[in-house]
Amino acid sequence: MVAYAYLIEEAPIEGESTGPWTKIGYSQNPPEWRMDANLKRGNPREIRVAAAFEYLTNDEAWAAEQSAHKQFAHCAREKEWFRVSWTEVAVWLENQGAKLRKES
Repeated sequence: MVAYAYLIEEAPIEGESTGPWTKIGYSQNPPEWRMDANLKRGNPREIRVAAAFEYLTNDEAWAAEQSAHKQFAHCAREKEWFRVSWTEVAVWLENQGAKLRKES
């Protein structure tokens, strides 16, 4: 069963300069399901799936997420949100062997 490590980008509110903000997560379901389930509720900022990486198992996706959390721990804010550009995390994951999800 395919699982995903994903990066969600939170767009700043005009005039705000606290970011960039990236959520590093994993899921057995496509990350869009996770966003629609509860991430968009109550958030005044626009968020989008910036990148998703496919793994053969849930354990592999979870391990990739945990490795990224460790790598970017110095940027951690709350839970799975990090003050780092999603592109920086994506490049790091790709350098670890992660494969971007193929869009259908």
